Amino acid sequence: MSILSGNPFKKIMKEDSSNHVKEEIEKRFNELTEKFAVNLAELKENIVYGQNLALTGSWTYDIQKREIFRTEEVYNLLECSHQSLENHLEEFFALVHPDDFEYVKSTYEKFLEGIECDIQYRIVTGKGTEKYIHEKTSVLYDIENKPVKVFGIMQDITEQKLVEKNLKEIGDHLNQAQMLSGIGSWKYDVLENKFWCSPEMMNIYGIKAEDLNGDYKNLIQFIHPEDHPKVQEEMNRHLAGQAGEFEYRIVQPDGSLKYVIAKGLPTVNQDGQVINILGTVQDITEKKKLQLKIDKMQKRFQILVQEANDVIEIIAPDGTIKYVSEAAERIIGDKPEDRIGKNVYDFYEGVQLRRVKNMLETAIKCPNKVIHGNVIFKDHLDRDIYLDVHIKNLIHEPSIEGIVVNFRDITRRVKMEQKITYISTHDALTNLPNSTYLRKQLRNECELSDRTKSPFALMILDIHGLKKINYGLGYETGNKLILAIVDRLKSFSEHKIFISRYSDSTFGLIVKGLETSEEYAYIARKLIESLIIPYKIGKYELDIKINLGICMYPDDAQDMDTLRKNAKIALARGRKEGKNRFKFYSSDLGIQNYKDYIIRTQLHHAIENNELKVYYQPMVNLKDNKVLAAEALIRWEHPEWGTISPGEFIPLAEENGLIIDIGKWILREVCYNYSQWIQKGLPDIKVSVNFSSVQFLEKNFVDNIIDIINEFNVNPNFLIMEVTESVIVEKNRKCILALKKLRSFGIQVAIDDFGKSFSSLAYLNSVNIDMIKIDKFFIKNCLTNKTTNVIIGAVIDAAKKLNINIVPEGIETWEQLYYLRDLNCYAGQGYLYSKPVPLEDFEKILAKGKCKPVIINRTPVMPQEERRKFFRIQFYQLLEASITIKEINGKKVNVGNTKILVKNIGPGGLCFISNIKMPVKRHFIIQFTTELMGEEIKVCGHLVWSGEMEGNLYEYGVEFIVDENERGNLIRLLNQVQIKMKKDLLFAEGSFTPYSARKYFNITIVNL
Repeated sequence: MSILSGNPFKKIMKEDSSNHVKEEIEKRFNELTEKFAVNLAELKENIVYGQNLALTGSWTYDIQKREIFRTEEVYNLLECSHQSLENHLEEFFALVHPDDFEYVKSTYEKFLEGIECDIQYRIVTGKGTEKYIHEKTSVLYDIENKPVKVFGIMQDITEQKLVEKNLKEIGDHLNQAQMLSGIGSWKYDVLENKFWCSPEMMNIYGIKAEDLNGDYKNLIQFIHPEDHPKVQEEMNRHLAGQAGEFEYRIVQPDGSLKYVIAKGLPTVNQDGQVINILGTVQDITEKKKLQLKIDKMQKRFQILVQEANDVIEIIAPDGTIKYVSEAAERIIGDKPEDRIGKNVYDFYEGVQLRRVKNMLETAIKCPNKVIHGNVIFKDHLDRDIYLDVHIKNLIHEPSIEGIVVNFRDITRRVKMEQKITYISTHDALTNLPNSTYLRKQLRNECELSDRTKSPFALMILDIHGLKKINYGLGYETGNKLILAIVDRLKSFSEHKIFISRYSDSTFGLIVKGLETSEEYAYIARKLIESLIIPYKIGKYELDIKINLGICMYPDDAQDMDTLRKNAKIALARGRKEGKNRFKFYSSDLGIQNYKDYIIRTQLHHAIENNELKVYYQPMVNLKDNKVLAAEALIRWEHPEWGTISPGEFIPLAEENGLIIDIGKWILREVCYNYSQWIQKGLPDIKVSVNFSSVQFLEKNFVDNIIDIINEFNVNPNFLIMEVTESVIVEKNRKCILALKKLRSFGIQVAIDDFGKSFSSLAYLNSVNIDMIKIDKFFIKNCLTNKTTNVIIGAVIDAAKKLNINIVPEGIETWEQLYYLRDLNCYAGQGYLYSKPVPLEDFEKILAKGKCKPVIINRTPVMPQEERRKFFRIQFYQLLEASITIKEINGKKVNVGNTKILVKNIGPGGLCFISNIKMPVKRHFIIQFTTELMGEEIKVCGHLVWSGEMEGNLYEYGVEFIVDENERGNLIRLLNQVQIKMKKDLLFAEGSFTPYSARKYFNITIVNL
């Protein structure tokens, strides 16, 4: 450029104006021109190469001519030829990236108007390459300040843009990484005192860039005031050239706290001066909260472990104790240091040592299983501590590396359970084992007997009269008597007798170690002899009556339940034979004994199962048949045995005290029925209810009766209380007072079964009587026995004079009725008028108001002869046979044999007589055994009809249950019998008896 500076021509003309000078000038000019051309060419070459190296081209646009001149480098940048681009803008716009087209075009329009611009945009070159272009323009104005030319430079900045893009992506990725990790970065320029932080750090602090404004001091205000000294101290350490990290808190705009951990690393120059500090900030709030929570839990766990009732131990596989919680001292009295390092087996011995070893060995073999058990630990005072132990193998758990043993003291619970168990298995009065314990003991004895083949006996001992003593003399006296009985029982302890109180008045005894039944009988006999000796209880001398039922195991029973049942059956049979007796069970115990056993064991369920029913029998005016009153009679509708008469279960109810509950039940039923009759408008009659002497011993007896009557809002004067003569004759003061109090409420008193016991009217001096009911025994014999006739007449006359109503019972014939009418007897009752009938049938009688006498047909109801499919043989003599029950309701029954008398027999069935009342039900299967013509007949069947005979005998019809082969054999035998009987009217080839049914059952033992 120096060759262009100054003016050379002016200097030459001053020296010489000669031609020589002129030539010299021309020469000099030519040289200069050539040199200028060379320099210009070099300058052009430098510009071209400079633009090429700088990836820059230039252009000039003539505004007036609308022409553009571009340097070669522009074409190289655009990768197109001169021809394709020409000197117009339209061809250039075609190369602009579509996304940038509008922006570039609008910008070009501005600088064409003389406005300088500086833009960046993208083009797509002639070869399809995308490039980033940086373009800058400058405007040339004329003397009128009008733009005439625009100069521009165009630079390829593609590589720069790619680097920027990569850096941006790297920065974005860094920001994202910081955001994801909760780590922000910062830089402090010590020399310039400038502070810079990343977006994530600002996000952690909850601030914006303008809040910081590059000043470190602005950051301090967001740090918790309590942490200012800590932060400043750490920053001073960084300024001193020390790296490090520290934790502090940040106060968020909403007042919440964040926990952060900061790290700083100073950089120094060659002089060792700190010029920058680079660092990071990490949000550890969640981690801190979690750690605080963990610390709290660990603290809590530590306190719980210390204060808990559980001891935790960690034990090595060989039994060495590695860890013991502090609760050990409180629970078992051992300090942790006294156990750690020792072997756990050293603290146990015997059975407990074997148990602990077994539990640990099991835990080692089964690492995923929790082993649980109870262990008894003896403390230093030699006291037993019951431990509930849980063991789990955690040897492979790095934090444990051992077997974890957790145990707690359950001594109080065990002692309480033992106490509860004792209470539940022992009698509170005598401390003897109760029925629950007895069942358990029997089960154990049966198992032991099965293993050792050693027999034993169960004896059920029943005490009679205890209820009366309790009611008459008080429970305190009764309890003292029981204790005295127990003392005598315990005196037999040398005979290996297990004693239990089975119920209030029943004891269960297990007798072992004897060989023969005679030895067991000897013990039973000695027991009875000892127990029946009178007892001195306070001012009373009391004697008792007992019975013993004995069953041998395994001879007479093969399981515990059968053993108990058979012992009770033997007891029931012993009662039948009298007091102070014992009876061994035998499979020959008959049907009546089995029935007695069923009644005794199931009676207490009768009320709750709704099996008791009330029947009513009218008391009738013997002249006009008007219904005057009714007697309420109880029946037991047993699901298996049908209707059971009160004579079969009331004595038992009196014996065991159930009569009180039964009495209350029947009174409620009567009161309810009577209230319904009044509501229905039926005649207002009186109703008599039988009361046992045992009921009078009940506490608050009279009040309970009145409460029940008031419960149904009926007038007490409808009730007649029937009692037996014994209640009054024995002059029990309590009974007499109760009767007088009941009469004060309007309740009448009747003497039931007069003449059955005492037949004396002397007791009328002690209590007023409203009615006397003459026993049916007198009525039955009134026409044939002169003495009876006189007694009845005398009683009726005396009753009339004393203004006492007379009601004869058991009127069954017209002759008896005429006889009583002749004696001017006012009222009576009996089968001639009506049997006791269910409520529905009696209400029909009551609705009529009268009950006329009818002719009684005592012939049993049986199938018409022509309806039978097979013939029958009628015997001239009664055939003796035995029966047993095989099945009831599909359940097999083990009952001994009972004698019966067969009237007739055929291939389809038979007719027999028995002194036992049995149900006519198809589910009641009976087996019959007898002998004819030397052949045994054994066949099963069920009852299809029954009838009542005189003398408490019953007649039954039977339908056989046999297959055709059995029936064929029976037909063959009976055909032979028929042939024999035709030839010999006195045919007796069989088990025939010469006696009548009444005589047979009177002289023959029923149950063999």
